[in-house]
Amino acid sequence: MAKTAADWNAKPKFPATHYVDSRIYTEQEIFDEEMQKLFKPSWIIACHESEIPNAFDYRTFIHPTGVPLIIVRGDDMKVRSFYNICPHRGNTILYDPSGNAKRMTCIFHAWSFDTRGNCIEISRAEQGYQNRFSKEDASLREVKLEIGLGGFVWVNLDDHCGSLRDYIGQSLGVLEPFMEQPMEVFHFNRAIVNTNYKLWHDTNSEFYHDFVHYFNRITGMMQPGYFQRKYTAFPNGHASVGSMSIQYDKYEGSKERAVGWPGL
Repeated sequence: MAKTAADWNAKPKFPATHYVDSRIYTEQEIFDEEMQKLFKPSWIIACHESEIPNAFDYRTFIHPTGVPLIIVRGDDMKVRSFYNICPHRGNTILYDPSGNAKRMTCIFHAWSFDTRGNCIEISRAEQGYQNRFSKEDASLREVKLEIGLGGFVWVNLDDHCGSLRDYIGQSLGVLEPFMEQPMEVFHFNRAIVNTNYKLWHDTNSEFYHDFVHYFNRITGMMQPGYFQRKYTAFPNGHASVGSMSIQYDKYEGSKERAVGWPGL
């Protein structure tokens, strides 16, 4: 039977602890609070160190909170992160997604910075500022950065955050043996999805969702260990799903078949 407006607007008959208010997906105020309380103090993967293998290589990155960042390998081969914002007038410094730059120059007034974040030139500094302000006063704003397991580059906007190791804890334990091997990025794709991040996460955390996809069913769900997996929670909001066997030989490539629900 179809629902009336009153039926539709009524809360589900779940205990109060089980009810999720749909406003968590739609209200801007809640979203803004999540950005500040959840994402700003968290360690976030910005790129992989294989994307910046040489001195002066850089990648730009937009933090989930909207803050633009530069990830750059210095002349000393150390990887650092800075706000991609000129301290003069707040203009963007680097516009390309990636590149190599011995000096990073703002196109607004040509203030230049090296890959360690030092200001190395201010246009007409003596005429404009005399001895009141100098390039030594204009360094870039640095962001906490650590390179973790597998060579992933993590950043944290909170200057007082704990270490990456403490943040991750044992949540990546099942992957550590594999992440100790050399890794590199062989393909990069950026997709902008106009949705609340929680909807994306909710969809991809459902075991139920796997069954919809034929190739998931044939290579994984029908193999040993799939239904024996356990969802394990860790501190700092992390969670992992137990390992299983994937039999890729069950995948028959582009062979013509009826792909869909059994019986259809």
